[in-house]
Amino acid sequence: MYNRFTKTVCLSFLIVVPVYATRIKQLSVLQFVKQFPEATCQQCTHRYPFNMTPYPVFPQVDQNFFPSKGYFTDMFILSIANGTAYRHGSGDVFVNNCFIKETQIKNMNYFSGPEFDIQDISNIIKVPGRVAVISHIFPECYGHWIFDVLGQLALLEINNVQYDYLCVPYHSKFMKETLDLWGIDHNKIIPLTQNLCIQADTIIMATSVTQTEVMIGKNANYNADFLLKHVSQKLLSGVDLKAAESTQQFSEPSLSKIFISRKDAIAGRRFVSNEDEIFALFQPLGFKRYELTALSLPEQIALFHNATTIVSFVGSGSTNIIFCKPGTHYIEIVQKMVDATFFYVSDIFKLNYSYINNSTIPDLLYGHQHSQEETFPIEKIKNFLSENPEF
Repeated sequence: MYNRFTKTVCLSFLIVVPVYATRIKQLSVLQFVKQFPEATCQQCTHRYPFNMTPYPVFPQVDQNFFPSKGYFTDMFILSIANGTAYRHGSGDVFVNNCFIKETQIKNMNYFSGPEFDIQDISNIIKVPGRVAVISHIFPECYGHWIFDVLGQLALLEINNVQYDYLCVPYHSKFMKETLDLWGIDHNKIIPLTQNLCIQADTIIMATSVTQTEVMIGKNANYNADFLLKHVSQKLLSGVDLKAAESTQQFSEPSLSKIFISRKDAIAGRRFVSNEDEIFALFQPLGFKRYELTALSLPEQIALFHNATTIVSFVGSGSTNIIFCKPGTHYIEIVQKMVDATFFYVSDIFKLNYSYINNSTIPDLLYGHQHSQEETFPIEKIKNFLSENPEF
């Protein structure tokens, strides 16, 4: 895609003389606009609240580790005339040699001091027109892509922001599939790669859509309900409009109970060594197991949308519960890494949530390796099923 883009579109771009600007300033949105009069900002939200059901796995400590109430930081959309945007190796995007503090997530800031130096920026590509730049420091994670990157795209759309090109990470299959379902013309996409620097007639950039006012939720990611619902409906509509025959097979009543495997997890993260033994307990109850990476995104969306019961380990595959109908039963197998993210997502979409837990409060206090392989106690699965005979 990138080679095709450079051949068909970049011919009209001008490669200008490298600018050796290595000094980066850390500024708030309001400080940035004051320093650059050619920039404007649109405030999209003001102390947007979240108020959800408390996380049920550890109710005695839930408000310390994953509070259910709070506010998101204000969300802005910047428009910068004759601006530049540069994607740093950290994954952060700098505009006009500035790091906008409101673009960070969960207070993850790898830079110290009001100013800092980076390696020289060279090979600036000049792009005519209006270029919207959206990104995240972890775009390769499907969950962050849906929540953070597409959340920014939703913010632009809700606020009727027009642009000629969309500059966005574009190297993974799910990135291309989601943008295709969204209706973005692939000829208007500029792949946002590391160390890419573009100069445009206007640079457009949204601030973070998942940052909370107070640093909370080390063990949860928070999402504004109106943005997440917009993303869900946009992608569901994309599948409906395409009416792809490949999705019809995931609408059968016999596929209403699904079990999501972790055998295809990236680099074996949180691989469950006894998954086959666990699934053997669910299979006689009518569950069918899926490795999501073997399915196209429209197929995944159809699968989750038509499911009545979903069993899944904690992981990005559960992001697809945003496509479920209200009342769908979502059963989460909680390993040693405690994460309330998908419980809160299920709360937003009014799903019926249950859990099978193998984590402890010490796991919360002292942490757990993100990628560690686990053997889940089979007795806990058996106990859950015996206490819920309706399955």
